[in-house]
Amino acid sequence: NGEITIGTRDGAAHVLRCLKVWYELPNDVLFAAINLVDRFLTKMKVRPKHMACISVSSFHLAVQQHSLPIIDTEDLIAISQCRCTSRDLVRMADIVANKLGVQMNLAPVTALSFIRLFYYIFEKAANALGLSEIFKSAISLADLEMRLEILACDASCASIRPSELALVMIFTQMDVYVSANKDNGLVHQQIHDLVDYAIQLQKFCRIPDSSFLYSHSIVTKILSLYNGQHKIPYKQRLVWKLSSRTMRVLRPTDKLTSYLPTIAEHHHTHGHMSNSNLRFRTGSVSSEDDGEDWPTSPIVAVCEQFVDE
Repeated sequence: NGEITIGTRDGAAHVLRCLKVWYELPNDVLFAAINLVDRFLTKMKVRPKHMACISVSSFHLAVQQHSLPIIDTEDLIAISQCRCTSRDLVRMADIVANKLGVQMNLAPVTALSFIRLFYYIFEKAANALGLSEIFKSAISLADLEMRLEILACDASCASIRPSELALVMIFTQMDVYVSANKDNGLVHQQIHDLVDYAIQLQKFCRIPDSSFLYSHSIVTKILSLYNGQHKIPYKQRLVWKLSSRTMRVLRPTDKLTSYLPTIAEHHHTHGHMSNSNLRFRTGSVSSEDDGEDWPTSPIVAVCEQFVDE
């Protein structure tokens, strides 16, 4: 029906995550880019064919928001395979910036901002309560950010308040640690002291219990699916989808085509040759025969005549 589906949105988010890894950019860029995409989709009616250009242009804007070195647009288009020109990407970036009022060199506040803030608040509280060792064992900032990326790439979490999503993520980490140490009474009590502090923080952020429990169920479901994928061996091969025009540019074997006449080989000691000694062979005129999944040059029939010596 010409509308953006949840699958299309999530697919674009995962592409942005791959771009973040490819260009070795900080996590802030990914969250800023996804933030721009979700806000633009909420405000404007978008056709599916424009989704790739919108998401990549948002990534381009996010890099500028964080005052990072600008990525070459041609390279960004080639890596993302968004099927648009450099001019299209710059024009779309201007549209997104104007519609959303994007301020360059000013990073937006995202769930990543809150999870870092909450982490340092909990760290200070744990030190004050003498629970620093328990806190370091239970909560890892790097792990929180990595799992928050998974949540950001899922449309189910797009409507959750950033502060609520960050706090739910910390609660989830505590739940895992409590389950792993349920037989250790001392550790169980100490981690519950941190949980009590988290509950007070929830009230301070004015997050209702009903909303918090609903968000917690969504996050738990997404992370359960994500954790289950790690147990399945990855067997999919990396596939690059190229257009016929791109393949001709990469390997222009059509210009190397040479149609040769049939070669007749005659032996001086034999007056004639039987038809059984004729063998037809079809082969590529290119000498490159490496089994790659690339387009081959036109096939030319070659007649080879053989005689017994």
